[in-house]
Order: sequence, then C-alpha cells, then structure tokens
Amino acid sequence: MITSEIGFEEIASYLNRSGWVRSLSGRIAEVWQSQADANLSVIVPKLSDAPDFQRNLMMLTSEIARRENRPPEEVAREISRQFIDVTDLRAEDDSITDGTIPLNAGIHLFSSANRLMVSAAAATMTRQGSYGRSMPRAAHQHARRMRIGQTRPGSYIVPIISSARFGSLVDRDSTEPQLRMESADSYFDRRILTTLSRALETLAEMAVNREHSPSRDEMLSSVDEGVSSELCSAVLDVLLKGEVSVFDVKFNWAPSSPAPEFALDEVTFTEDSIHILGNVKAELEESQIPSERILFGVIRRLSLKANESSGRVAMETVIDGKKRTVSFDLDLETYRRAAIYHGERRPVVVRGILDAPPGRNATMKVSGFDADHSALSFDGLALF
Repeated sequence: MITSEIGFEEIASYLNRSGWVRSLSGRIAEVWQSQADANLSVIVPKLSDAPDFQRNLMMLTSEIARRENRPPEEVAREISRQFIDVTDLRAEDDSITDGTIPLNAGIHLFSSANRLMVSAAAATMTRQGSYGRSMPRAAHQHARRMRIGQTRPGSYIVPIISSARFGSLVDRDSTEPQLRMESADSYFDRRILTTLSRALETLAEMAVNREHSPSRDEMLSSVDEGVSSELCSAVLDVLLKGEVSVFDVKFNWAPSSPAPEFALDEVTFTEDSIHILGNVKAELEESQIPSERILFGVIRRLSLKANESSGRVAMETVIDGKKRTVSFDLDLETYRRAAIYHGERRPVVVRGILDAPPGRNATMKVSGFDADHSALSFDGLALF
C-alpha cells in the first residue's frame, strides 16, 4: 500500500476533488459538506500535531469510506497521494503465477529503478547519447530525493515516490512574466518523470511497437526525446539480466495537479524487444552526438525586425543555481508560438548549445523549443 503522511492539505485536496465543499472553518477544524447530500457533513481536523488528530482522521476516513462504499484504508491511501507522483515498475514472469519473481529478477528490478531515474534526471538537464563518466553529479542527487514504497502484488511492483507539491513558477504580482526562483526546483522531480515517460515511449516505439528494426537515424534522433544508452541499460537490467518476460512502467500522477501534457501513463517492454534494445544501446554508446543543454524558464522579451527570417527571444531561467537571462533566435513559425506563450505567461523549455560565460550575456543556439508540458501555469496563476 502506498501511503505518505496525511495532513490537512491532503484531506482538503481530496475532499475538494470528491464532491465536498467547505461550509465552516475554524482554527482547529473545518466542516465540509457533501454536494450530493446536503444532510451529510464531515469534520476535518487541521492540527496534525494534536493528540487526537489520528483518531479524528480515522473517523473521517471511515465516514468517507461508508459514503463511497469502499474500504477506509483505500480512502486513506488516496488522501495520502494528493501531492506525490507514484511510478510503478512492474516485472512479470510468464512461468510464475503466484505474484513472485526470481530473486535475481528482483535485484535487477531495484537496480533498474535507480538507473532509470538517474538517466531521466540527466536527460532533463542535458541530452546525450551516452553519459558514461560525464553523468552529471546532480542527476544522482535528484534521484536520491525519490523514495521507494512497499512492494505490491500484481506480478511484482516496485513503486517510486516523488514530490508533486508545486509553487507558481511565474510571479503573480509583476507586470511582465518573471520566474520565481524559489519555485523552480519544486518542479524538477515532475520534469524527471515527464522526461522518463517520453523517453520510454520513444524507446518502446523503436523496440516493441513495430515489425522492423529502427534505422540508425531513428536511433540517433531518439536522443532528442531523452533516450540514452543508460536508459536502455536500465530496461535491459530487468528483461535480460533479470530474465523476466514483461517489464512495464506506469505513471500515477498526483491528483492535486494536472498530468503532464502528452505524457503516456504506461509503457511496456517484452522479452522480444531485448535484441533491438541492445542494438540501440550499442549505437548510442558509439555515437558522437554533441551534448545539448536543457533550460526551463519564462519568456521576458521578444524582438522581431521587419523582413527578418527569425525573431529574438530573451528567456529567464536558472543556470547553476543562479537566475540568468538567455537570448536566442527562433524561426518565424516557432517565434509566433513563443509570442503566444509569452502572452499566456506560460513556462517554456529550450534545448541547444549553451554559451553562458560568467559575467557576460548568455546565449544559446537552439535546436528545440516548446511549452514546458510538465508545468502548467498561465497568467502567473497555478492551475493546481
């Protein structure tokens, strides 16, 4: 069972999304009323350090469970998940039907969990075909922030828990879009999972969802989506070294915030994909693809001169822990999208070769630009 610490914010978030409205509010408790039944109300404790908080919480979950006709522990689990993303790594062995997997498979499943998150964290910062000894130290640091929950039945499931408690990325009080430095880091765990979802989807499209092997160009292009030799190794850890027939990754996004745009909720690999996965891994290890930096931020200024084939964009971002402004050129079609995102105060992401010498203007030769699909925020007002 996945549970995290339950406090007032988790309870209020759950009730708000389950057809309840606040009717009375006080310092130590609130009364919430069912929108479906005006005669049904519950008392919500607010002080988690109060001696009777746990007892009142049990009474609350029991009442909600009775109304929803399901077990109280299931309600408690969903309440606890309001501000966490849970990524389920599942291994299945066709020859075993009792919900277990071989010891060797379990060892490699746990090893794969770490390698998946480290490779996704690295690809969220820089795109490379293979990191090797250049794996960013910060990638390991970010992966260490995540936690492993209790394993669950369903073949064999290892849940990875990460924070999904966000602040607004854009300053609400400024007349122009400005990045809120204190909120920028709160999104990184979600961005890791967004990268992982897209990278695994791309890898599965090459290795599982087709009848022929991918071309070399397709393998190299997959780096743009976050695929790396390390990601391939993480999947092969389970299928090849662990000797299981199925390995899938399921993303359970926190109910309190919108799921990332265009991110799949589940990706599956089978033992039949081992050969292609090995080929992709080997190709990316030998590739000489230049490393490209990934930057997240908000657009501060735009400039488009008459008869020019490109427009100039200045984006506020964070580089090495400091707020910086990076300037870059975009073709006219992409520039028009940038102008829309600027008007919406929507966070954006750019990929390319960065030149950011200390004490001088930072510039980037951009190869990719889009809205930041992992952080949905418009007009400085968070949607969550």
